[in-house]
Amino acid sequence: MFFGLGGGFLAAISRLNIVDLDLFHEMALIREAFGVGFLPRADTFSYVPTISPVVHHEWGTGLILYLVTVQLGLGADGLMVLKYLLAAFIALGCLFFATRQGASYPVFSFLGLLGIAMGWSGFSTIRAQLFTLCFVIILLFLVEEDRKGKGWALWAWLPVYLLWLNLHGGFLVGVGLLAVYISERFVMNFLAEKNFLKSLKMMKRRILFLMATCLLTLINPYGSNYLPYIWNAVTLDRTPFIPEWRPLWEISWADLLAWIFSLGMVLYCKTQKDLRQMPGLFVIAATAWVSLWHYRHLSIYAVAWMCYAPSYVEKTSFGNLINKVCKQSSRLLTVIFVIIGVSGTLYAVRNQFWQLRIPITAEEGKEGVPVYPAGAVSYLKDKKFSGNLMVPFDAGAYVSWKLYPEVKVSMDSRFEVAYPVQAVGENIMFYAAEEGWQKTLTKYKTDAILVPRWRKLDQVMGKNDVYISNGNSFRWTRVYQDDGYSLYLRSDLAKRFPITDMRGKPITAHFP
Repeated sequence: MFFGLGGGFLAAISRLNIVDLDLFHEMALIREAFGVGFLPRADTFSYVPTISPVVHHEWGTGLILYLVTVQLGLGADGLMVLKYLLAAFIALGCLFFATRQGASYPVFSFLGLLGIAMGWSGFSTIRAQLFTLCFVIILLFLVEEDRKGKGWALWAWLPVYLLWLNLHGGFLVGVGLLAVYISERFVMNFLAEKNFLKSLKMMKRRILFLMATCLLTLINPYGSNYLPYIWNAVTLDRTPFIPEWRPLWEISWADLLAWIFSLGMVLYCKTQKDLRQMPGLFVIAATAWVSLWHYRHLSIYAVAWMCYAPSYVEKTSFGNLINKVCKQSSRLLTVIFVIIGVSGTLYAVRNQFWQLRIPITAEEGKEGVPVYPAGAVSYLKDKKFSGNLMVPFDAGAYVSWKLYPEVKVSMDSRFEVAYPVQAVGENIMFYAAEEGWQKTLTKYKTDAILVPRWRKLDQVMGKNDVYISNGNSFRWTRVYQDDGYSLYLRSDLAKRFPITDMRGKPITAHFP
């Protein structure tokens, strides 16, 4: 069974071997910090007005990635090894947790296929949320130890929280789940004692740990500036700009059906169990709710569900049926899981799961993945270009990583970390060539424009080398193009750069 489950898991996450776009701005920040001796609080990468101070909540992730790939010299191989180590920790953590709660291997294996179907999207290469999934399992383990009366558990939580806090803004999930756990314990005590004040008093120690957790939030490189930043980040509506923050039903009906089925299974267990027999039910409810409204959180729900749901199912009629079938039809099930394992492994090999991918063509962009301007960046670097480059949202961090400080960008995927929301909307409007797009060029001192070949702007500019007036008139000339991007320079600069056409020619993208 474990072979089948492992093969299925590997197959699911092997599709996510494309380098994550946020990785580049995280590592660029750490490289800059090493250069100046501290984490900069003022933006240095963009030539447009940015937020001050810049509070980068993923600086710790950037440090780990930089150390592994650059300082240790492990490069792409080191990044992939780190990804699969984290993925293994999450998978084995769910297994260990669920069986420790009372789930049998057969029940966990059957439910695991559903868990994989819901959670695979959180295993990109590598985004900070992968660390959050690890910390969710650690937190759940500690609260269950506390539930058993182990006094050390919440003390151990505090240093864990400090690490989480400085790796990813997902530390708020930890604060929230700790509060949910305390609420669950309070409700259980109230149902038993029928006394509000007494039940609240029984929670005093845990509430103090929750308060200490909140106070520890100040222990970060940005101090008290972190608090207004994180408040703005939480209340900001990202749905118009980033699809993964949209409700589950707007992203994938298949995932929504899996979500409904998983909750239906929990509700089924509730019909056969007392509330006290379902520890962690509040955690499942909370993570299910946030994942319904934000697809980004579905992997968090999947991890919580895989930790608790198998133990719920174990002592039900359905759980008994699973165990009975496994005993009576062990050979058939072995064949089925071997087929799943072999098929999953072959699919992962076909995807070259060990190979880091850096998409560079418009054709690859049709897969819904970021496309990186490797060719245009090499061209600018070879021609020793220095200046301000207008870039789309998902290419800016790559450009900064490769060309900073000679080149500054107009935008990158840091989003609310560095840019006002209006600037993000302005960038999207510009590359869609919507009415008034020229004003974006006149608003800032732009020397060159990087344009994805599949965007409307490339069609507009490619037709007539658009004139833009801002006191002076500039003619924008395409000096470079390949199968992914076009590069336009102002006419006064373009004279020094040869016209280069790399369409249909191989381009190599190197990491880091």
